[in-house]
Amino acid sequence: MRILLLLGETESSLSAREFAFDLARPGGLSVSGLSGIDLSSLTVPMIGGIGASAYQAKLEETRGRQARENNARLHASYAEACDARGVEFSWLSFEGDPAEAFRVASETRDLIVTGHDTTFSVDRAASLPELLSNLLLLSPRPVVVCGDEYRRPRDVLVAYDGSLPAMRALQMYALLGLWREARVHVTSIAAELQLATRRAHAAADFLRSHDVHCTVVPIETRVDPSEAIRIEVVDRGIGLLVMGAFGHRGWSNALFGSTTRRLVERPPCPLFLFH
Repeated sequence: MRILLLLGETESSLSAREFAFDLARPGGLSVSGLSGIDLSSLTVPMIGGIGASAYQAKLEETRGRQARENNARLHASYAEACDARGVEFSWLSFEGDPAEAFRVASETRDLIVTGHDTTFSVDRAASLPELLSNLLLLSPRPVVVCGDEYRRPRDVLVAYDGSLPAMRALQMYALLGLWREARVHVTSIAAELQLATRRAHAAADFLRSHDVHCTVVPIETRVDPSEAIRIEVVDRGIGLLVMGAFGHRGWSNALFGSTTRRLVERPPCPLFLFH
């Protein structure tokens, strides 16, 4: 399996790096770090008045220099981390359109790993759900989104709602064989226990057909599913959460349903997402 790691300097970016390294080391998997500069983010809005063009050009030159210095620092930090963790160094860099760079890089990789606030923009102001929506739409690969803290997964929680994205995420997780040594729990959340039980057992049966041993945890509740999932993650010490990228409400109009969006904006643990 080949992993594409989106590089950054935030806490979640470093957490994502540790996740990728831990996943790669036992089997000697390949990790390629991707960093770069979104050239469109260097552009400064035109300000009217005499000398405005020269001032604008100077600002853009300064922003470009800072961006390239940051990229060089990322390169050095990633190389040092690879050496310290015994991971073969592989680095990709770009200057231009992040969407195109990501599409090309992900074409030959199996899994994307990123921090929840990793960005290629100089201003670091991009909304992550919007960024991830683009990444998921551009690539047929699953994406792992990490929060600010990381611990090696000993327990995995599969959140299954019976939707097509949830089915696809479940299958991709089983086929990739991530964290085979971890304990796997399958939950489904619904207002009626019978529905939650049926969905959870369906997902568990699928996993068992792929030699993934798991326990079933149906949850009957009317609280927001994202909060119910957070409680399960905390109570069980979950290290990886598997779910589809869509939610039932509004998923036909946007890539992120409300449940997924709330979890992505503040991940309680690494999230394995697939659309």
